[in-house]
Amino acid sequence: MIVKFNLKNIRNKQKLTQDELSKKTGIIQQTLSKYERGTIIPQIDTAAKIATALGVSLDELVIIYEAKEKVTKRLKSITRE
Repeated sequence: MIVKFNLKNIRNKQKLTQDELSKKTGIIQQTLSKYERGTIIPQIDTAAKIATALGVSLDELVIIYEAKEKVTKRLKSITRE
């Protein structure tokens, strides 16, 4: 499973700086930067706090991709049914 934290794209669309988001969430700017770079991934409660501050759903903020082979296997099983 691949997790992509979509923070930077959403923050940029809303024309917010990391510092502004930091003030809205109480999360230090350096930590937000690490989330955006993928150096670290936030705990679910932290991700929910960020999503709330940005006015988006948690699903929009955190995108989860299944590994390619799992998707391919599932598609093959569907077509056989």
